[in-house]
Amino acid sequence: MLNRYRVLNAILALREFTVADLAHYSGAKDNTVRTVLSRDARFVERVGTQAQGRRGGQPIQYRLCTATEDELVGMLREVDTLGVDLPPLPEGCSDVDPVVMSLKAAEDVLLRQLPAAANEERAQLLSLAAADLEMVQFLADHGEAAVHREVVDLLLRLAEVEQEAAVLTRDAGAWLHRQDASALAAPSHEAEKQLEALGRDLYKLLQVVPAVSKDDPLLLSDLFRRIGTSPFGAVIAKFCTPEPRASEEI
Repeated sequence: MLNRYRVLNAILALREFTVADLAHYSGAKDNTVRTVLSRDARFVERVGTQAQGRRGGQPIQYRLCTATEDELVGMLREVDTLGVDLPPLPEGCSDVDPVVMSLKAAEDVLLRQLPAAANEERAQLLSLAAADLEMVQFLADHGEAAVHREVVDLLLRLAEVEQEAAVLTRDAGAWLHRQDASALAAPSHEAEKQLEALGRDLYKLLQVVPAVSKDDPLLLSDLFRRIGTSPFGAVIAKFCTPEPRASEEI
């Protein structure tokens, strides 16, 4: 995890680079750099190859994606507040809320990357999102950050129920990618209770998400899509209602 943030820090500092440049700046191995460039591809753009004046393959030249620069700055600032030994951030970085940016990074993983990921990649993506949440969850106790924290928490809980069912399903890859939802193993009694709780919590979340989604207009639609395409979407929707009132004692 530390090497991931060192490479991301190098991306922000160098702004235009090759794999070798990032490895030299961050101290990470080339394979680690390539893994980060693949998993955090939203932070970079490919701009061509770098001429070396000799035969053989030319290294790919990348540059920082300015559209996601603020998000990257926020992630790295939060890591810096936790005392991680990283080189200083470049001057001139915009002022962003690092807690919100870290949670938005986790949302991106859970809403957009995880549904498209191969079955063998899911565990790593869930680990990244869980680490982003763990890093800031006690700081996200009010306002916009608290709402994003609840979104991430709900999506992680959904993914855990799905993973449990995948273990019991012969062809997990098929149902995870919506090719054969009927092959899904029936959820355990505990999983059914978790799905009911997810539905209740989703209802509460939908009351506040619109107020904080102005800076991320796709958040609400992507949240609906993620729930709707889950094999458990219909069950969750069934319980997406207000909490039932407790019966009055006679």
